[in-house]
Amino acid sequence: MYGLFESASPWFIGLFALGMVAADIGFSQKPKLIAIKNSFPWILLIIVFSLLAVLTEWKKLGLDLWISDGFCGLVTACLLIYCTKSIIEDKKSPMILQLFEHPLIIALGSFSYSLYLTHGVVVTLLGHFLLSRQLSQVNFTVIFYLIAVPMSLAIAYLFYLVFERPFMSSFRNNTLASRTSEKNIYTSK
Repeated sequence: MYGLFESASPWFIGLFALGMVAADIGFSQKPKLIAIKNSFPWILLIIVFSLLAVLTEWKKLGLDLWISDGFCGLVTACLLIYCTKSIIEDKKSPMILQLFEHPLIIALGSFSYSLYLTHGVVVTLLGHFLLSRQLSQVNFTVIFYLIAVPMSLAIAYLFYLVFERPFMSSFRNNTLASRTSEKNIYTSK
């Protein structure tokens, strides 16, 4: 429809569904889905779809955004199935899964929703500020990434501490438990 709904990104519904299908294939006990999980060359598919995702991102081709996003979704779905299959079959964890299980990545995951919510503001404001400085493309890119990444992480973590963490059930339960134990200490004296 000539880009009418492009800003709404309706293809994200399909990407979500693709993730659900990947989860179903990865964990299903249904014979047909087990057969799919065991018969496809997931590593090869990850490589092919990754190459297609990079290729379709090339601006000179003039392709719509949903095409490269679709290939990224296929890469992710295949990766989910491959990693799930490795875990279920009790094989050695793939290197990508070992990376995702690293404590720093897990810590990043704890405030990733806040990062998702706040990074757009940070990169937009920083981008506009740097564009007003009339920098070369190389200088702009280097300075942008050197500042945007740590600034986005810092602001997201502060946002997490102030707005997200106090409303998490595990944080509230721990806070209530410590207050109750403090109260018991004071009342027993």
